[in-house]
Amino acid sequence: MLNVFTVDLEDWFFAANYRIFPDERLKSEARQYFLENTRLLLKLLKTSDIKATFFVLGFVAETEPDLISEISAEGHEIACHGYNHTPVTLMRREEFRKDVRLSQTAILNACGQKPTGYRAPQFSITQNTLWALNILADEGFTYDSSVYPFKGHPDYGFSEFGLKPFVHESGIIEIPMSCAEVLSIRVPCSGGAYFRFYPFPVFRYFLKKCNAHGLPGIFYIHPWEIGEKHISPDKGLLKFRKYHNSNKILNRIGRLLYDFKFSPMNDLITYYTKK
Repeated sequence: MLNVFTVDLEDWFFAANYRIFPDERLKSEARQYFLENTRLLLKLLKTSDIKATFFVLGFVAETEPDLISEISAEGHEIACHGYNHTPVTLMRREEFRKDVRLSQTAILNACGQKPTGYRAPQFSITQNTLWALNILADEGFTYDSSVYPFKGHPDYGFSEFGLKPFVHESGIIEIPMSCAEVLSIRVPCSGGAYFRFYPFPVFRYFLKKCNAHGLPGIFYIHPWEIGEKHISPDKGLLKFRKYHNSNKILNRIGRLLYDFKFSPMNDLITYYTKK
């Protein structure tokens, strides 16, 4: 079973709504921590001999080209996460096309790789934004991994979508995020907050359940979810949701890499293309 390890390469200060954030010192500290955490992930992946897929914001590729080049040189796949983390649901079609093109160009300039994979910010490919897959096909993408096929989250979810990879009419291969079925209820188990909030044995159980049903486990993590420093303007419930158990994440990722085999997304796409 091919499971996939992915990293959404972003932090709060890369998003458009924080560009004019007044505290430049805080942004500078957060940038350094972002670089440190990304390199900690790279070190852990190298130690475990795992290649991953990094979904990169175009703005990150523009501002941190050396980091993107470094990730690519380590043999990891570089894919696209949009330009400045604007959800597809907030864009018109031509705005989305422009966003994608800006991202592709920035990534190509940074590492010489033109991305063939895409993940929408906030998993914002839904019933109302399936048109985006046609644009991705037009712009040379092969696959998308943006659909979270469950109900229950206020910002995303596409419960009408199946759990298995699917070929859209545009030709784009959709790789949905992982959900385990427990008593006919879909339980999200791809990573991120679910990885931090579930006890590790519970998360492992759900991922094994996906594999037992012939489904690849699609895991994702963000650099800001690692470590004890929380250099962010977030407060209250949002801060708790973003950083709870982040001090345990490196250890948990190490255990995950020991218990499961992982590949980059393009290996999974090759598998489905040849089937």
